[in-house]
Amino acid sequence: MALIQIPATAAEPLRVSKPIQATKEDLDPQRTWAAPDILVHPDDPLIMVAGMHEFRTKECSLMRSVDGGVSWKLLDAKPALKSYPYCVANNSNVFQANLAWGRDNRLYMAMGGWDLQDTRSRSSILVARSDDLGDTWTTVVAHDARPTDDPKRISYRPVNNIVVDKTSASDDIVYVSYRGQYQNQPAGSAPPVEPTVSVSRDGAKTFAPVNVMGQFWEAADVRQKQLSAGTTVPNQTVATVAANTFGSTPDKLENFGASTNGQGLTLDGKGNLYYVWLSQTNNNVTDGQPRGMLLSKSTDQGKTWTTTQLRPFSYENRQNTRIAWSPDGGSNGSLHIVWEASRDNPALLAYADVVHIRSTDGGATWSEPKRLADDDPKNLSGKYIPNIKVAPNGRIDVAFWDTRDDPGIRANDVYYTYSNDGGVTWAKNVRMTDQTIDRRFGVWGINYDQNSPPSLASTNKFAVIGWDDTRFSRGIDGPVLPQNPQNESGIGSGVQDFFVATAQFEAIGGGTSNVAKFVLAGVIGLMSVGLMLTLLTFSRGRSADKGSAGSVASDGKKTATV
Repeated sequence: MALIQIPATAAEPLRVSKPIQATKEDLDPQRTWAAPDILVHPDDPLIMVAGMHEFRTKECSLMRSVDGGVSWKLLDAKPALKSYPYCVANNSNVFQANLAWGRDNRLYMAMGGWDLQDTRSRSSILVARSDDLGDTWTTVVAHDARPTDDPKRISYRPVNNIVVDKTSASDDIVYVSYRGQYQNQPAGSAPPVEPTVSVSRDGAKTFAPVNVMGQFWEAADVRQKQLSAGTTVPNQTVATVAANTFGSTPDKLENFGASTNGQGLTLDGKGNLYYVWLSQTNNNVTDGQPRGMLLSKSTDQGKTWTTTQLRPFSYENRQNTRIAWSPDGGSNGSLHIVWEASRDNPALLAYADVVHIRSTDGGATWSEPKRLADDDPKNLSGKYIPNIKVAPNGRIDVAFWDTRDDPGIRANDVYYTYSNDGGVTWAKNVRMTDQTIDRRFGVWGINYDQNSPPSLASTNKFAVIGWDDTRFSRGIDGPVLPQNPQNESGIGSGVQDFFVATAQFEAIGGGTSNVAKFVLAGVIGLMSVGLMLTLLTFSRGRSADKGSAGSVASDGKKTATV
């Protein structure tokens, strides 16, 4: 796959804020926060919510800001059920608490659910609904794993996405994507991973699961292309295959499914669903088979699905596909996919780049992959776990982890780029982290092997980017240096916080006020284009905004005029 290197043509943001610590109120020396899923209130940009989880407690919760992200409060109400109190799944590269807005400012959270009797190997799917921005929750089990037991024990995890159709029916249609995987299976007969969408047509009161693969694998020629795509051990079965097992017949339909990593779900303006996923054969059939990129589409609110192949079976397809729909770019909008690809050197197993493709005809045809990083590809600095969101005005935002600033230790940063022309050209990469994140601490990689994409929320006037950060593990707020000692604490110790910053394209404010206003204005960090603008820090209730007709109450329930 020869990637296209594209020039950056978009103007720089008006302002990039200095990052702030959103979890500053938590003083526990063992706190271990992950990057959350973030949403900005659709009517008031000063109100933000974040679906959180903390590894120590294994619980999901909600944080809320009513002052444009300057300060955050961890809410007391827990979205999980008491009978399924824990949400942390044994999976990397995902958000554990996924959020979506419904109509009338309803807030939905989708997460895993289990208790000690289950362990994380038998996780169910929970969906919580709040009508008061997280002060209270109504929660249901969307897909229950407890009725299953050996030899058909199954675990539903992790939640990859939640999307809500607010216009096609009299109530919200809620879609939650995840995978199902059988546990403790006999050697040589492990069923494939099942990409699944649970659908609610009554505002998250009841759900029905659907396998999205359709009939894709029923074609014998497709299965043969997958089996013959391997170059290391083509068509090679595992060393020991028992008779009468799935593995003894490699071409058996039950051997083909989805990868455990990389699934994305989105909804277009007409209510059509798109689920992107990567293929995978079972380990009992072949070792190291390459993955193909597949797109499942539903035009009947998730009842039936048709699957087509977007990218060939190739070792260049790594993992972590995410998809978003934009109202721009075609007569019916456009679809955008980002994922980790190995570019022109798939032999480097630990290396990946972030690439993008687009479709302007509902997924029928796709552009060639384009590399989104703007550093020299010869440096082989890895780019990982991209996140993509689209603002209402069609601006496409992408954030990803990047090692270009790694000083020689296990470390990374968050970089951000965007497109104002439907993904044809992309802006110069912006480094959002002010300090390289030292991954010798926290839960990344060899510690708990738990990580997530950078947080990303898109509005017309700004994009919010967040990340998990270990800077206070070193005891000082200083730069990461190769000689920083780790022997005293050991790998995996220390604390992990959540930090947030914004890339802002327009000032926020209303009325006749001539003072430019910015989110995260409680900290000063400017990247100016043209004249430097005067900044004003928002008060919590915006009472100082004489030109604004609205206000924000301390509980976040009254919205402001913007």
